[in-house]
Amino acid sequence: MAITVPQNHSYQFKDVKVLYVEDEVYSREKLLRILNRRFSDVHVAIDGEEGLQLYQQYLPDLLIVDIKVMSSLDMIKNIRKHSEKVQIMVTTAHDDNDVFIQCIEYAVNHFILKPIDLDRFLLAIQKSVQQVQQEKELLKHNQLTKALIETQDHLLFIEDHGHIVEFNEAFASFTGIGNTKDLQTTNLVAELFVEDPNYFYPKNKGKWIEEFFQTEKKYAKVMWKGKKGKQGIYLMKGSRIPGNKQILFVCTEISLLEEEYKKNEILSIMDPLTRSLNRNKFEELLSSEISRSERYNHPFSIILMDIDYFTNVNDYLGNTKGDEVLITISTIVQQRIRESDVLARWSGDSFILLTPETNRPGAMVLAESIRSLIHSFAFPKIGTVTCSFGVAEFSAGKSKIELISEVEQGLSKSKINGRNCVTFYNSSIGE
Repeated sequence: MAITVPQNHSYQFKDVKVLYVEDEVYSREKLLRILNRRFSDVHVAIDGEEGLQLYQQYLPDLLIVDIKVMSSLDMIKNIRKHSEKVQIMVTTAHDDNDVFIQCIEYAVNHFILKPIDLDRFLLAIQKSVQQVQQEKELLKHNQLTKALIETQDHLLFIEDHGHIVEFNEAFASFTGIGNTKDLQTTNLVAELFVEDPNYFYPKNKGKWIEEFFQTEKKYAKVMWKGKKGKQGIYLMKGSRIPGNKQILFVCTEISLLEEEYKKNEILSIMDPLTRSLNRNKFEELLSSEISRSERYNHPFSIILMDIDYFTNVNDYLGNTKGDEVLITISTIVQQRIRESDVLARWSGDSFILLTPETNRPGAMVLAESIRSLIHSFAFPKIGTVTCSFGVAEFSAGKSKIELISEVEQGLSKSKINGRNCVTFYNSSIGE
């Protein structure tokens, strides 16, 4: 369904056509208001099939697609077969790595995780529009093909029996090589790989091509280090050239896209104020620790802490001062615990700790030391702030819900006992 907009409006980007694909009504209407204020020509589809039809009809410059079903990815794949120039921005509520890889393979320009950060979204819009406008300007001067070749930033080279026989200017610039004669006695590519467990690198540098094709996907994310220490992250794709044994490799730099993805991934698991984990991520890690403990019979405990009379701080000194208290307490705890311990914000004024390889006595000592550190800290313009603690130890057969219930009851008893104390609770003994 194409959206018709009055032509007398003052738009920020008048000469850029947009196709927006989103099936969820509320999200579509919300984002559409933002787009209609900036673009004079916006078309809307509710799924990939309709989106492909509208693309073929209007040939938009910018495609914004929400990924929920395979039809959206199929649409992008089909569009990329016909156009490498259209700017594609993907929004999704899923941080699935396979979807991310497919987006890279289909040359998606921006990958934005929901809920959408408006500033990040508008910045991606601006970058895409700038790219569209640049390409249109090149077309006006009848130099588009030549300009695209000259500005091509893919690294391209051809391997033949362990030697590079052809390469483009981008590859030469990255590696610092001058001609193919320099490569007849050395396996240059094998030396480019950075050994990082998050990316592909050969265990045997002499057989890097064999190991690469063992990935079965004919592509892999790699980290390369080139001339003068220049480092980048690339999506490396290889294909055998028909009729001979040479292999064409194309490496597309995804450093910015990878950074954007990782930032989104971090934001999805962190509490933005205190820089501790959020509750959802903590519960995920707690489930994993329960499985590990039951399998290997290793102890662990959890500690729940709540700031005493925290509402008084917000009521009398304001939310800003309350935020400062939360940040300070989070910092105190993170400096006290081990690297293997996990701190998360449980609710507005409470934090929770996961302490692997720690039994009840060890957890009680840790909780008491944190309580003492917070009690003795002089909070600016406040003075003394105290916390109450509940402690629970995992035992075989105990569910996550039961464990959390025990630590909450321990915290509740601390509050009943006058606050600023530590209480262990175990449902089997009722204390």
